[in-house]
Amino acid sequence: MKTEFIKRYGHAWRIFERLVKGFDQDAWVHTGRGTNTPVRMAHHILQGVKYYLQDSTTVVFASGKPFEGKCWEIPDKDLPSQDDILVCIDEFRNETEKWLSEMDFEAENESFGWAGETQLGVALFLFSHMVYHLGELSALLSESSDGDVEDAYVKGLAIK
Repeated sequence: MKTEFIKRYGHAWRIFERLVKGFDQDAWVHTGRGTNTPVRMAHHILQGVKYYLQDSTTVVFASGKPFEGKCWEIPDKDLPSQDDILVCIDEFRNETEKWLSEMDFEAENESFGWAGETQLGVALFLFSHMVYHLGELSALLSESSDGDVEDAYVKGLAIK
């Protein structure tokens, strides 16, 4: 079962990477409405992963911009670049694979009551959270290019 979870998460990370790469620099910051923009959505996904992995390390984007803080409230000048997000995608992809590999799916979930009774529930909840927001990111990419985008889901199927 762990192998299948690792594969599904791997697919989600590949989709995430393809979506981020699909935006031009202007669309990255300005597509969407209010704070529902690609950069903020991508940042939120990564912050969610860090949270559910219970990663207490200090993360700083490659550009030196802070990772922490409410992604919906960060001033535009402090938002991460696409390269910042892509570097974090690689890092969190590896952390997530390690987290899943070491997880006892049947162990009690003592931290996130809304995610289920077991660690399997946490893994499923985080996956659902990622996929939900990847759908939003995909819609923003489609909006930014007037619907002329490749299917990141299908293109991301190749197992690396």
